Amino acid sequence: MGRPVGKLVGLTADIKDEVAAIQIVHNDGEVVQHSINFITVLEDRLILQSTWRVEAEDLRREHDIIARRRQALDLLLKDGDIDQSEFEQLRSTYESLDKEIKEKSETLIDTLKRMESKLDQQISDLQSALTNNKMLYSSSEISERIYQEVTESIRSGLDTARKERKDIANIMDYQKSKETAEPPQIPQITASPLENKDLTSPQEQPQTVPSNVVVIKINEVSKT
Repeated sequence: MGRPVGKLVGLTADIKDEVAAIQIVHNDGEVVQHSINFITVLEDRLILQSTWRVEAEDLRREHDIIARRRQALDLLLKDGDIDQSEFEQLRSTYESLDKEIKEKSETLIDTLKRMESKLDQQISDLQSALTNNKMLYSSSEISERIYQEVTESIRSGLDTARKERKDIANIMDYQKSKETAEPPQIPQITASPLENKDLTSPQEQPQTVPSNVVVIKINEVSKT
């Protein structure tokens, strides 16, 4: 979000000589180690991602993979490329994984709600500070230079907080949409097509036929 975190002071490499973590001196002087999974590089700058952002991306990726695999499994069953017992076993496995993802998603949503509340308070405090700064300038208690510097700093903080709050809201909406999404339809293979010639009730059948359609009725051959 553009907030300065600190300075890079060290790297930790694994046995493959690949960077596994970095050490950063935070602005309060504390040295903290961060996993490389939370680090991205943008234009020669190291970007430290929030824990909730990484968790949200992992959940999105896992959810998409499971959804695609369940759809592929349904197609295999529909095409007769897998027997019913194997289908049920794999389906049960994916349902268990999907349940775990939903539980993680609920935990993440709770975390995001706390972050959202914290940002709301931060935005409110910054808006109050902006108003107070204007009041001090209007009453000639501070110079124009100080007023401009403080105003610029406060507005920068407001922009960052609002951007992060919007990002959190979007992630929450996505996580909630997964919970309300309908599960993939499971193909039914127990009934023969001949046993379900017409699934439409007489009341639901069309009453009119377009004039450009030719309907051909074939009488059923009587049995001898």
